[in-house]
Amino acid sequence: MQSEFTTGKSKLRRPHWLCIAYAFPPINRSGTHRTLAFVRHLDRLGWDATVLTVEPDGEPMDEALLDCVPPSTAVVRTQWVDLIPRIKAALRLRSGQFHPVLGSCDREGAVCGMPTLAATASGSSSDSTRERGHGPLHGTEVQPSPSGRGLSDWITRFLVTPDSRLGWVLPGVRGGLQAIRRRRPDVIYSTSPCMSAHLIALILGYRTRLPWVADFRDPWRGNPFRDLGHRSLERWDAWLERQVLRRARHIICNTEPMAEDLRRRMPFAAGKCTTIMNGFDAERFQAIEPRRICGQDEFVLTHCGQFYGPRSPMVWFAALRRAVAAAPRVEPVSNRLKTGSTHWRAPTLAGGIHMVLLGPDSYGGRRLVDLADESGVGDRVHVLGRKSHAEALSYMAGSDALMLAGSGVGPASSRSGVDRELQVPGKLFEYLAIRKPIIAAVSASSPAVDILRSARAVALVCEPDDVAGIAAAMTQLMVQRRGPVEEAWSGVETFSRSRRAGELATVFAGLSGAPRPHPHSAPGRTVCFAAAAQELPGPSADRTFRRDAASIAM
Repeated sequence: MQSEFTTGKSKLRRPHWLCIAYAFPPINRSGTHRTLAFVRHLDRLGWDATVLTVEPDGEPMDEALLDCVPPSTAVVRTQWVDLIPRIKAALRLRSGQFHPVLGSCDREGAVCGMPTLAATASGSSSDSTRERGHGPLHGTEVQPSPSGRGLSDWITRFLVTPDSRLGWVLPGVRGGLQAIRRRRPDVIYSTSPCMSAHLIALILGYRTRLPWVADFRDPWRGNPFRDLGHRSLERWDAWLERQVLRRARHIICNTEPMAEDLRRRMPFAAGKCTTIMNGFDAERFQAIEPRRICGQDEFVLTHCGQFYGPRSPMVWFAALRRAVAAAPRVEPVSNRLKTGSTHWRAPTLAGGIHMVLLGPDSYGGRRLVDLADESGVGDRVHVLGRKSHAEALSYMAGSDALMLAGSGVGPASSRSGVDRELQVPGKLFEYLAIRKPIIAAVSASSPAVDILRSARAVALVCEPDDVAGIAAAMTQLMVQRRGPVEEAWSGVETFSRSRRAGELATVFAGLSGAPRPHPHSAPGRTVCFAAAAQELPGPSADRTFRRDAASIAM
């Protein structure tokens, strides 16, 4: 591994960072893509990386992602221990008394949860962990005990606090210390979900006195997808979060509302907390070949990711049924909409709308196809399951509109005094890169609304449980299926991951005192996603929309 570069007549050591991340290729979860992008782009900025992660056994995988890891990156993989069956065996509790952890993993952040973007669609889901008997990566969503929340329930929940990957901490610390002995980094970086990654960094930072940056893709406290179930565990969880926030030299949140909430709750951390949002890798979209499940006369809505908890598919199925029932009949051959030199054929509204679901094929333990049948839209819903990341992007690019499912403000947020959503699904940024109209079922307080506005996205925004509003949005986008708007999507490039990596490099340089190498000082070849540039089709709507179909300046 090369670790030096030449500037003029002097030879300088390339700065080095230790990245602690549960999700890293070939694991394909939503959090994988933020971490992978940082590793790639920081390599171009002159920072070598050692990544501490887990063995991918039983995880959703996309082997193609390994080709995106720079050759200068060292990857240290450790096992993680599933604590629940071991403690269960030690205590000799009957299986009926000891309740397994349920729930989803990753949303960018279901509970240590990671389903997101095309990542969840491409296999990042909790289903694979449930096959191994493992629970949510990011949280503690546990099935209540039939006899109440007794000792066995408390032990179960304790073993998944702060998340179900608590058994990674000791193996991770051992692996991290070995990696630091081999090559001492200038800075330690940890990212969550899983929060257990921060506990590993907490111990490593204490042992080595190295500066540590803690990156929160989802909130620790104030997360509507986490239910600890016991006041004592709430206090324990809050104490763990406080220790992480106190010990970290710098704290990164991926939305400004999350950063504001943290500054309000933890004033001591206000001066070291900044926002580095998620983004997209433009290179990944340059060679995408759009895929469709039907002809151009049909209208295709696509959702990438996982439905879990308050993010339910039922509201979308109900809205689809309502849109089909209320849609007027339009003959596609005789009705053409013209915008400039671009012609778009209107779909047959009464029979031409289809919904494509990419990602885990179940919700609440039931198959999505069965739920669609019960909702009366089984012939309109196409559950394609997990796809590779590239395949998921192709289906997104071939769609007429994309679906963003929000959750509203959950009970955990209310307990912490938060009156707005703190999280943004990572898939939103890939939706922006695709440049197709978006139906965003999010609350008025969601930071997703600000992101759509900044990108000048073509979007219709509805409340998460507003069936009539979502149905109206579907119909409106079908009717107004036209060519691109002159100023639409003009702010999308501000969300590129290369910019986000530059912001992280600035944080690292400020903490470590490492010189800032020339951007082209990276040794060896630089891995690129795309082979040839290819423009994606423009958006298929004629203006930018806000809540209640009112126009907004995005």
